[in-house]
Amino acid sequence: MIQTDYILNAVKTDKGITDDSMDKALTNYIQQASDMVCLYVGEDSLPKQLAVIVIRMTEAHYVQTVNDADGTKSYSEEGASWSFQDNELDPYITLLEKYLANRDGSGFKGGAWSW
Repeated sequence: MIQTDYILNAVKTDKGITDDSMDKALTNYIQQASDMVCLYVGEDSLPKQLAVIVIRMTEAHYVQTVNDADGTKSYSEEGASWSFQDNELDPYITLLEKYLANRDGSGFKGGAWSW
């Protein structure tokens, strides 16, 4: 199980946030993303291997918020542009499916083949 503080610190480090003014909002984003990931994989708590997905989802939501782009599909300003997903899990479905395959024993983790 991954703690929210670990993810919060990772997001703040990645985004260069040095104060605590966004902690409440970021913690809310983290909880929402964790809930979505856990619901998808059928877990009650976030597995450590999936923390990176929650970190990336939280960072994407943070970018939308600081650019006042909540609810938009794309945003651009002064030559920079961002695109946002309708379903926040879409970019991570391959990773989530890989996790499920490995967890359920149908993946290829740690095997060697010979003939």
